[in-house]
Amino acid sequence: MKEVQNVMQQLDAIRSALIEGDIYQSIPEKVLVVMDGVQYKTRRTHVVVPEDNESVLQRITAIDERIKTKGKEATISDEELDDLLRHLASPDSQVRDKGVFYLFNRLLRQTVLTPAQLILVKDRLLQDDYLFAHILEPENDAVFLRSFSAMFLAGILYANRTFYHVLSTAELLAIERRVMAYTVIELDSRGYVDGKGWAHAMTHIINVWSELNETPEIQRADKILMMAIVLQAYRFSDNALAYGEDSHLTNVLISLMNKHQLYVDYCLIVLQEWQRSLLTMAPQDTVGFWNRWYNRNRFLQSLLLQPELPDKIADYLRKISDLF
Repeated sequence: MKEVQNVMQQLDAIRSALIEGDIYQSIPEKVLVVMDGVQYKTRRTHVVVPEDNESVLQRITAIDERIKTKGKEATISDEELDDLLRHLASPDSQVRDKGVFYLFNRLLRQTVLTPAQLILVKDRLLQDDYLFAHILEPENDAVFLRSFSAMFLAGILYANRTFYHVLSTAELLAIERRVMAYTVIELDSRGYVDGKGWAHAMTHIINVWSELNETPEIQRADKILMMAIVLQAYRFSDNALAYGEDSHLTNVLISLMNKHQLYVDYCLIVLQEWQRSLLTMAPQDTVGFWNRWYNRNRFLQSLLLQPELPDKIADYLRKISDLF
């Protein structure tokens, strides 16, 4: 997908300049330039979704029973895995969320997948027709496939770090690279979708970010860049992030800042840039504007409630607290 490649190339350039020491404080603004430059489409195309709900739920139950019976001796075929992944596109929450997602977590936690299958799933999720399916089009049902691809990648990263230890540094960086591009491009940050269940793309992005932060093979410059990208995506969401995204973002940010003072300093840079932009911003009579405004308020209030919030951040937030 040409537009995805274009975004990744721009992010690669920012990353290289950061690693070389050519840029630092300007990263949030540069990320915003990339976000603003994405060329979205004005029309939807047909989203193909699986329609065999009853039969796939039976297959999920059968695989689950196999795991319960055989435990770590259980196996799953590549064909069964393909079938499960295909049903991430289902707009039926019983299939996608309570079916495939719950089963996949059990497969990972009981290490049913072989190392080769873990890599197979990782590669599939990173493909354009999964992580970036219909992403440039107006709001559509493919958000479930995109969002749950991100969520499953978080599971893959957790399982690799905890049990498998098979992904190379190059593979981990490739995951980060494509997830950063996904975070920049994704506009559909709806939480719960009536009649279809959780989309929750922002929450799932934060989950992947959290796992990448725990990955020692990824250097600090990458974690700084990912922080800036996630915070900018949160900041410019036109949807109301009112389904726990604020506290989830806060928890992951606190965890990262506890790892090194560098992340505290960079979080402050991002918050200060965000604050400066408000001083020249005129209120707009749009839902998007007010969603962004109150998303920020909830996030900053959530930060201030954190007992482990670094003093440097807490002092700054108290200083500007009359503006949120």
